[in-house]
Amino acid sequence: MNIVVRKAAENDLPAIVEILNHGIKTRHSVGYFVSQSAAEMKEWFDEHILSERYPVMVAEEDGHILGWISLSPYRKGREAFNRTGEISAYIHEDHHRKGIGQKLLDHMLLFASGSGFRIIFAIVLDKNDPSIKILEKNNFERWAFLPEVAEIDGVTLNHLYFGKRLA
Repeated sequence: MNIVVRKAAENDLPAIVEILNHGIKTRHSVGYFVSQSAAEMKEWFDEHILSERYPVMVAEEDGHILGWISLSPYRKGREAFNRTGEISAYIHEDHHRKGIGQKLLDHMLLFASGSGFRIIFAIVLDKNDPSIKILEKNNFERWAFLPEVAEIDGVTLNHLYFGKRLA
């Protein structure tokens, strides 16, 4: 596998949305119930690809997007949190368990560290075992537990906040 991680470009949006929509269908990766369209994701995407501080990065092989990761502001607009960021990552369903998530996370943590971030965290549903495992493997600690704040298909879920201090 010759996977390249790079900053997302305008033409990556359809693949990013497709991968997100698979996460929606799993019913444990994200809190959306309805698939998103590229038009619905355009504003979010434009904010990220135009930002030097909050990128979306993609893992690509032979012109195909295998997964993506984003860094977003925490409490947007509140300057006290400028050195804290939230990551979100999704891997194409055909490419789980191939190290792509790790590769994306490595690149984003390196970027965040070099960009002056002190704290990175991820918010996951407690049924999202693959995300929990990779966060724990990378020394993220469970910092918060919000009990029964989500309900999907009649099942209540907890939200877990995992955090990591950067050097």
